[in-house]
Amino acid sequence: MTIAAVVPTYNSELYIEQTILSLCNQTLSFDQIIIVDDGSKDDTVEILKEMKEKFPIIKLIQMSNNSGAANARNIGVENTECEWILFMDSDDIAHPSLLEELTSHLEYLNSNNEEEIYNLVHSNSRHINEDGIFIDELLYGQEYNSKEAFGYLLLRNTITTSGVLINRDEFQKHGGFQKQYLYSEDWDLWLRLAENSGIAHVKKTLVDIRRHSKNLSRNIRNMLDYERKILENYSYDKIKTAIFKRSLPKLRNTCDYVALLYRLDQWDLGFHHLLSLEENETDAQLLFLKGLYFLKKERLNEAEKSFKNVIYIDPNDGASLNNLGVIKLLQGYEDVGHKFLDKSIALYPNYMDANHNLKLNSPYSIKDVKFTWRRLRSKLISYVSH
Repeated sequence: MTIAAVVPTYNSELYIEQTILSLCNQTLSFDQIIIVDDGSKDDTVEILKEMKEKFPIIKLIQMSNNSGAANARNIGVENTECEWILFMDSDDIAHPSLLEELTSHLEYLNSNNEEEIYNLVHSNSRHINEDGIFIDELLYGQEYNSKEAFGYLLLRNTITTSGVLINRDEFQKHGGFQKQYLYSEDWDLWLRLAENSGIAHVKKTLVDIRRHSKNLSRNIRNMLDYERKILENYSYDKIKTAIFKRSLPKLRNTCDYVALLYRLDQWDLGFHHLLSLEENETDAQLLFLKGLYFLKKERLNEAEKSFKNVIYIDPNDGASLNNLGVIKLLQGYEDVGHKFLDKSIALYPNYMDANHNLKLNSPYSIKDVKFTWRRLRSKLISYVSH
């Protein structure tokens, strides 16, 4: 098993040395470290040339023009013959045992599963700030067999690109990263791989993901638009089949399928599937999806009832608290609305929608408020919304 690390860089002088040292000092050594500099204008290349003198396994490829991280990663893969590729972004840090832990788990799974093949493995990660200080852990990664992987990943990308170990042949077979996607290009690739491969996962925190001003300035609207473009690659029947392949109750699979239909702007079709279920006023996800439908149709009184039922079941459902707060603002009950919004922010301090809504002044307009269209993860990442 030969392994290369592939690192795209662009104006990465502040952190690139830490990143490369973390790869060079693994308990299990890489065969190659391929660094593709994407036209840096700062001292990134000079730093890398010095490191190349100290570490012969480093191969530096310099691009004359900036073409994006997706293309740089593809070029890195094309320039190695190693069988496996580990991706790492230029400001993130691999823990010393990352490669050893990933390969050990991958080899165990592939040698003990005659009917399964795993072509990708990843670990938990944690956020650090610009100074390397711990912020929080990302523990939502899961291991999926080949039957269920595609269905689970359709719902949400739980794989962080930094620290992913992937089979090179499978990467190339599926076309690598698609350059036309400016956002979520990693999720697009994981989906294509998951159609015929299991997704392996190590339940240890082995990568530090750096959050700083450059990578926080994401446009959420653009990200959601690209997610929709990626989902549109698949027919409704294919999505439904993948969702219902998961070994989950009909209620759960139906709700997840409806959530995807909503993201594809198929609101009436999604609501039709909800109505096909037996009446269930004790399932928070079902009630939340009904509330979203009523919001989309601007039937605020019915939406309010649905979200109140969610809160009765789960008092800490941040998205429902935000949506209730907005509904009360629109109905003219400002104090009540602010109480709901305050509670949602107390639970989720980085909650952008709720923070936005609290800053609004009367009179309130449905065009100005921000509803939340998905239930929240247990930990929220801060993004800049435009």
